[in-house]
Amino acid sequence: MSEQEMRLSKRMVELGLCSRREADAFIEQGRVRVDGQVVQQLGSRVSADQRIELEAPRMVLGELSISLLLNRSADSQLPLASLISPAQRFARDGSEVNFNPRHLKALQQAGALDAGSHGLLALTLDKKLARKLADAEQEYLVQLDSAPTADALKQQLQQLTWPGKPPRGLKISRQSDRQLRMVLSAVQPGQPLAICQALGLQPLGLRCIRIGKLGIGELPVGQWRYLLPMESF
Repeated sequence: MSEQEMRLSKRMVELGLCSRREADAFIEQGRVRVDGQVVQQLGSRVSADQRIELEAPRMVLGELSISLLLNRSADSQLPLASLISPAQRFARDGSEVNFNPRHLKALQQAGALDAGSHGLLALTLDKKLARKLADAEQEYLVQLDSAPTADALKQQLQQLTWPGKPPRGLKISRQSDRQLRMVLSAVQPGQPLAICQALGLQPLGLRCIRIGKLGIGELPVGQWRYLLPMESF
């Protein structure tokens, strides 16, 4: 190894591209090119005559917190991180973030987490966002053999008593002969199914279609994408 070589992150600081802390984050995000090639390995070394480029527009460190959206299929298996691979990435992912296996470490999750549920999942490394997701409103479509009428559903909800704290922000409405819409906040594990069972319903499927302000959109079943910088829950 040449004595003139130095760590890539140090060289980026010398060039005034970013701070040292930002440099490591940018490298992991695949936003740094050395002589035209993306470098994602922390600790990589470069020489003074090599060309180093930082993708524009430059992002601040806070925007680099990795978050994903996944459209979980009904037959998918846990752990959820195993469902995230380059092959399953949405072709129209507009984030321009290069996939790195490190993005899958210690992901906090919200959405279609339970067995028997499918649809939208949010996964994040951002602890602040994870706390927000824990309180976020979630919307589910409940598939049934036969949905109760609107009047019967209203009566069931009025008569229902909860053993503990009632679900926060619970709203249920009839969508069709075989489907209900359920909205609630601060969703606990198993809660959507438990609510259905308390109403005497046996759902064929629970599909999460929205978390906070973000819906499932055009994301195909079984595919995922990175959260865009302008998106928020």
